[in-house]
Amino acid sequence: MPSIFKRIDTVFLQVSDFEQAIKWYGDVLGFKLRWKDDIGGYAALEIGETPLTLVRTNRNEKPVKNNYISFNFYTSDIEQAHQYLVENDVNVEPINEDKNVKWFKFQDLEGNYLEVCHFQE
Repeated sequence: MPSIFKRIDTVFLQVSDFEQAIKWYGDVLGFKLRWKDDIGGYAALEIGETPLTLVRTNRNEKPVKNNYISFNFYTSDIEQAHQYLVENDVNVEPINEDKNVKWFKFQDLEGNYLEVCHFQE
């Protein structure tokens, strides 16, 4: 049976400071705002085919922080991506390598762990 799904539509990430998170992802990572719902607390950011949707938590609720990486970003030049984040004062871990894959973790301004990977396409 063929898959009934065409693609992943979006990836959700909880944030407590909604406006600051939108600004950080735009200023530091260069993601453009696709749309924003101030009442519902959602903001979709452009990043290729699958947008990143920031979800504002309630003021009394802390965002859920996972100890694992929920998704990663692909880059064609991992050294350049790593250096760029370091130069922008982002909390970045060293680049790891395993056979044909390279990756590193970093944190956004709220401490969410994100990952960048590279492999030959």
